[in-house]
Amino acid sequence: MSRKQEEFEFIREYEDIYPITKLVAITSVSRSGYYKWKARKESYKQDQKDEELYEKILSIYKKHCGTFGRERIKKELKRHYHMIVNVKRVSRVMKKYGLRCQIRRRRKKGGHQPYGNVPNILDRDFKALRPGIKMGVDITYVPINKGRHSWLYVCVIKDLFNGEIVARSMDTNQSTELVYLALNKLEEKGFEKGAILHSDQGIQFTNPGYRQRLKEMGITQSMSRRGNCWDNACVENFFSHFKVEAPCFYKMETLTDIKNAVDAYVHYYNNDRLQTKLETSPVE
Repeated sequence: MSRKQEEFEFIREYEDIYPITKLVAITSVSRSGYYKWKARKESYKQDQKDEELYEKILSIYKKHCGTFGRERIKKELKRHYHMIVNVKRVSRVMKKYGLRCQIRRRRKKGGHQPYGNVPNILDRDFKALRPGIKMGVDITYVPINKGRHSWLYVCVIKDLFNGEIVARSMDTNQSTELVYLALNKLEEKGFEKGAILHSDQGIQFTNPGYRQRLKEMGITQSMSRRGNCWDNACVENFFSHFKVEAPCFYKMETLTDIKNAVDAYVHYYNNDRLQTKLETSPVE
């Protein structure tokens, strides 16, 4: 350590006891020189702290394939590293090192045209006090890039208690049978008699056979208003995350690829992916 460095350290050690002016007077350094050295020292320490935090943020970022933003990363730091970090600091460090979250597109709100035969019992009350009493069901499609089929249709049933995907089915044909397969898996999983199962007004869910199947299972049917995706936002939310995040993790070109990706992503979503409201994964 040089003499000047030693004098800077000496001033910093005693500056809380004696005036800076007096300390500078008994050394060979200037007052402005000390303050510049102190600023560099503090900046270096901050960079070290940022680097340590960045390593943990990067680990979380890579694990979730860049799909976690500052809020989820903040909660993951607490969940896995027992670190309480301000969300503004997480945002600053991510920006500093060029980490950007994958953004999903927001759905626009539709109109209000109630479907006369099935009431909207759920009425956007997406909270449930225990498992198996409130669920949502919906179908989405995923393009197949290679092979003779153009689309894979995926039907999922989501438990609103913890957001877990409790049943799913897949087929290249969008038929009511696709929904029946998901209902069969829901029956294996179990639910409370009289549980609510909410859907949109897709043809599979207005089908008399589907409605009769729910009646036989002891499930209460609930249905969204026409053209109103927000009434079934609980399941739409899962699909929007799936379409943005799954391609980051898994190859999705052939029919087999996509089926494997759906199974793997649902497992990840249920067991590993942190839910903001829960501050943990659904299964946890």
